[in-house]
Amino acid sequence: MTHLKEDAQFEFKAVEKFLVGMGMDFGCGSNRLSPTVFSVDRHREQGVDFVWNIVHEGGRYPIPFSDNTFDFIFTSHALEDFELDEVQFAFDELLRLIKPGGYLITIGPDMQNNRYPKWDEVFTEESPEVIKGERQINELKGNPSHRYDWGLDFCHKLKNESRYQTEIMQEDVIPHNTMSIDFVIKKL
Repeated sequence: MTHLKEDAQFEFKAVEKFLVGMGMDFGCGSNRLSPTVFSVDRHREQGVDFVWNIVHEGGRYPIPFSDNTFDFIFTSHALEDFELDEVQFAFDELLRLIKPGGYLITIGPDMQNNRYPKWDEVFTEESPEVIKGERQINELKGNPSHRYDWGLDFCHKLKNESRYQTEIMQEDVIPHNTMSIDFVIKKL
């Protein structure tokens, strides 16, 4: 049985084989993976099952579930919104909740390979969008909520600095004509 909605984004379909068993969609916002997966977000959105902010006001707040609860945790375009000194905690917190043999499935903007604008990249007077009048000089190209340049190198850094042993199962299979990159690891 698939957990994907019939109209799921094609990026989600690239990781579908790992979406088996009891899962969590972390940071889903209004773009929930599936109604059959438990959803967590720090903002109340339509369809969010549980509102929880794991880092705020300088504190760290573990998600109130037992260790090794989920077969997989899916997170799309959420981890890059954490501050640099918070993201490893968030990454490890998700791994804490995954059963051994389960998967952490991440999809994020590929800023490393310039498939997505850097978080601080701006339009210039030479930008075609400025010339056409669609954008203003110095307007941000990227998402201002992104805190650093997400990409495979950063995913590998999080994996290597984690307190949990993991194995890479899949990376960078989403077609390169998109802005996203996938990174799937198995908790050992």
